[in-house]
Amino acid sequence: MKTAEKYLLFGNILKTFGKNGELIVKLDNQAPAEINLDEPIFIIIDGLSVPFYFKVFEERSNGRVLVILENIETEKLANQLTGKQILLPHKKQIADKSFNLNHFVGFNATDARAGKIGTITEFLDFHNNPCFQILHNSKEILVPVNEDFIKSIDTKSKTINFDLPNGLVDFYVNE
Repeated sequence: MKTAEKYLLFGNILKTFGKNGELIVKLDNQAPAEINLDEPIFIIIDGLSVPFYFKVFEERSNGRVLVILENIETEKLANQLTGKQILLPHKKQIADKSFNLNHFVGFNATDARAGKIGTITEFLDFHNNPCFQILHNSKEILVPVNEDFIKSIDTKSKTINFDLPNGLVDFYVNE
């Protein structure tokens, strides 16, 4: 399924605004009038739809909003998102519930490049983009559950070995 079929364009991240991760977003004409701030939004990073949550959402003038996203708390991290689109999932999407991925909570996560990432603390069942939340030195990393990223699963040692896209772990870990 193409990105356009999975998501609705919500807006474009124009620029940073301040030193604490604030962003100015220009809303798309098709953006819904109301959104649920408890639901994730998605930003395409290196071809992956990465989920984020709004921490702050303040309407401004001319179809612009000031937003702060959870886990984006520095100007440097916010700068990495400028120029990107914010997407909302189509309401018609239904997550595949045929396999319970909560089984992997507590497993260790490793990456081919980054080595040991941390421990899977939660399975997040986002619309068409389920993710594992991994705790790494008190920082949360969201890793899309994608069969192309999972190299192997060792149930005896409770370890999932990933081969994640370059920069995904660094995006969350490095400031």
